[in-house]
Amino acid sequence: MRRIPWSLSLSLLCLGCAPTQRQALDPDAGPPEVVPQRLVARIVHTYPHDPTAFTQGLQFHQGQLYESTGGVGDLRRISLEQAAPLWVQPLPDVFPEGLASDGTRLYQLTWQDETLYVWNGTPPAREKQVAYAGEGWGLCFWQGQLVRSDGTATLRFHDPKDFRVKSQVQVTLEGTPQERLNELECAEDGVYANVWYSDRVLKIDYATGRVLAVIDASELVRAVRGRIQNNSAVLNGIAKEPGTGRLFFTGKLWPDLFEVKLEPATP
Repeated sequence: MRRIPWSLSLSLLCLGCAPTQRQALDPDAGPPEVVPQRLVARIVHTYPHDPTAFTQGLQFHQGQLYESTGGVGDLRRISLEQAAPLWVQPLPDVFPEGLASDGTRLYQLTWQDETLYVWNGTPPAREKQVAYAGEGWGLCFWQGQLVRSDGTATLRFHDPKDFRVKSQVQVTLEGTPQERLNELECAEDGVYANVWYSDRVLKIDYATGRVLAVIDASELVRAVRGRIQNNSAVLNGIAKEPGTGRLFFTGKLWPDLFEVKLEPATP
């Protein structure tokens, strides 16, 4: 039996590790992909929700809960005590979408009307409207910028003053682009995004677009099943309450609004 020379053995070992070394030294390789957490949304409390509201945006603003509804849409203030809205501003000429708050103003997208509405005061009055290019799906506010989804895998970061696009990231899950991003909620630990026509909510890193967690919200879908008859009545609507950190999910045309807690998924 022929022995492999000691020097050749070292060379063969190096061949096995060389790709990893090159990847580590390659400045264009980027950081390794994040393995996302797998979480489950568990129902903590169930509250009444208007089953005629085609929910597009859900947002806490100055201690109150607001909702943007599509179709023959509106901006409305709602409560956890009753399904009927407390205040409504109809918007019959556009299809309203995502809703965001900077603490002083509310910002409301439109789907294909390429118009952003800016609201101020109590009750909110329209302060101005700003034109933009493309579709509007979800919207949230983070560190002086408005974050917009448009149904693609791209999140765009806008200047609130003129809605100019300042930067953008592509959202990926272990390297795969994630499309149909819809309603957004900006939080300290990432931006939460509904995935249209799914039971999933993604938590996304602001800087890289990488999915940090995949949230299974199928328990909520099962809770309303049998009480909704419309195929468009899908999971949509995320709001995190400032101060308490309570997290709320709902859906288009859902009769319930849920306070949820996130738990690790069991294998």
